[in-house]
Amino acid sequence: MRNKSIHRFLEKLDSIAVIGLGYTGLPLALRLAEQFNVIGFDNDPVRIQQLQQGYDSNQEIELHLPANLLPIFTNDPSQLANPSVYIIAVPTPVDSANLPDLHFLKKAVEQVGQFLKLGDCVIVESTVYPGCTEAYCVPILETVSGLKLGKDFSIGYSPERINPGDAVHHIGAVIKLVAASDSSALDFMTQLYQHVTAAGVHACESIRVAEAAKLTENIQRDVNIALLNELSGVYEKLGINPGAVWEAASTKWNFLPFRPGLAGGHCISVDPYYLLDQIKPMGIKAPIVEEARRVNEGMVNRVMTHVLRHLETVKDEKNNKRVLIMGASFKPNVKDVRNSKPVELAKLLKQNNVEVELIDPLVDTQQLERVAGLTLTSQIKGRYQVIIVAVNHTAYKELGESYFCNSTFETALVIDLTGAFKGVIHNRKYWTI
Repeated sequence: MRNKSIHRFLEKLDSIAVIGLGYTGLPLALRLAEQFNVIGFDNDPVRIQQLQQGYDSNQEIELHLPANLLPIFTNDPSQLANPSVYIIAVPTPVDSANLPDLHFLKKAVEQVGQFLKLGDCVIVESTVYPGCTEAYCVPILETVSGLKLGKDFSIGYSPERINPGDAVHHIGAVIKLVAASDSSALDFMTQLYQHVTAAGVHACESIRVAEAAKLTENIQRDVNIALLNELSGVYEKLGINPGAVWEAASTKWNFLPFRPGLAGGHCISVDPYYLLDQIKPMGIKAPIVEEARRVNEGMVNRVMTHVLRHLETVKDEKNNKRVLIMGASFKPNVKDVRNSKPVELAKLLKQNNVEVELIDPLVDTQQLERVAGLTLTSQIKGRYQVIIVAVNHTAYKELGESYFCNSTFETALVIDLTGAFKGVIHNRKYWTI
């Protein structure tokens, strides 16, 4: 296949389509649109209408830019007819049984296949298991388009490294991994992504290496968080303050600065299952990966047990058994509640007949109702028997002990899953991991 020229894109003779305009696709589309003609496609008409009006509901991206620096936002599939590069950046979640859910990816690949032409290049950015791009996506593309990989089109993989809520490690400041089905496509992808990030591009020896690297990045974080979660329980039983242990251990130069906590979101709590599901039929074991998932998934139950134990100690008092959870999103300074462990905790406490209220300065209550069937408390009233600081939003960092004392009974417990208020709260029972 003839090598695709980056110059045609720089001269805006050819265009690029980014499919999926969420946390990954939107910043990528905007970055590419600074120099190239870009079609930003999403199947959600509401999302497209908001973007066309200059509003990012995720509140991650500034869209008030000159028209020539913006993609063409559309949910019209016919707009995918002209581009010659298709970048797929759709979600790849797991289902209720923690099995890979590829229906978003399948639909996106089918849509691309309908318009695939001779010489086109398809790039997957979604997180997948090793081999998925070539063994799953390519057959769909070939079947729908009638074209053949290598002879008629090329395919590549460049895993997203977006970190929502992080202004430092933005898309232009992070090294991009690239891999492709042939050397010409790899050369083109390298040149293309060099225009996306100033940090550089790392070419992988194969697509499967790049897919595995993406999983490894997040599995490593999962394992390290699980280790600290496990040790926090061990030290607690030994009567040792876990927070003081992390503080002391972190004085050594090679101590990794992980902290225990609720490991939710779209990477840490999802990606390991893509590897585990792939290797299971092969009889391959990954016990450390499995155990990390077990430990981290068990943290919600561990926190709930702590809450119920405290409420049991005050059951004969007339104090209200209300519980307040501070933070509903899956991580600090973002509004996304999908795969949120604080939300999971709230649901579990409610199932145990605990009166739970959720507050969050960023989360949209309509999204919370739609995704989780829960509502936010707009303004706290009265006093609580337990306050759980679940997410370390910047907005919470200015709070002092008076906030917690004024909002709780004297017998109340403050559970600080972030460690942010260690050494701040003295006049209430305080527990952190």
